[in-house]
Amino acid sequence: MNREITNKAIAIFNNKNVKGTVTFYQLADSDGLQVFFDLYDLPPSTVRAIHVHEFGDETNGCASLGGHFNPTNKEHGSIFIDINQSHTGELINNLKSDSSGRFVYNYFDPRIKISGLVCFSIVGRSVVIHEGIDDLGLGDNPESKITGNAGARMACAVIGLAKCC
Repeated sequence: MNREITNKAIAIFNNKNVKGTVTFYQLADSDGLQVFFDLYDLPPSTVRAIHVHEFGDETNGCASLGGHFNPTNKEHGSIFIDINQSHTGELINNLKSDSSGRFVYNYFDPRIKISGLVCFSIVGRSVVIHEGIDDLGLGDNPESKITGNAGARMACAVIGLAKCC
């Protein structure tokens, strides 16, 4: 990242299923966020779905976080298929841990925000890692267009505003 960072948010995972962070950076003169995943203690060599969910309320653990963050009311899909026809909270849909259970990756997501209109901000929402693989909305049942058949929620972390710059 060579551009100035103007805002930062972070989700910190620290439970028996996964540890690490997903960090979101707002760059100067940018409409989206640079997203950095640094996760470990995942089951080795597995693929898991990962999404931003609506709420950051962990009253009932991961069960109280609502559905996928979807302020534009799109069907479930993938930014790698059609970025304009997928939930805002899809992120990269799936992560794949290496043989030691680690996942490190970064990408730019033009749809998510830290600041600006509250309905598009990820702050106060959550990142959820699921037990299953996201089918990218290509499955043959109605749930595919809602959740990608991602399965149960394995781990979650609230996205908080972080000290920046």
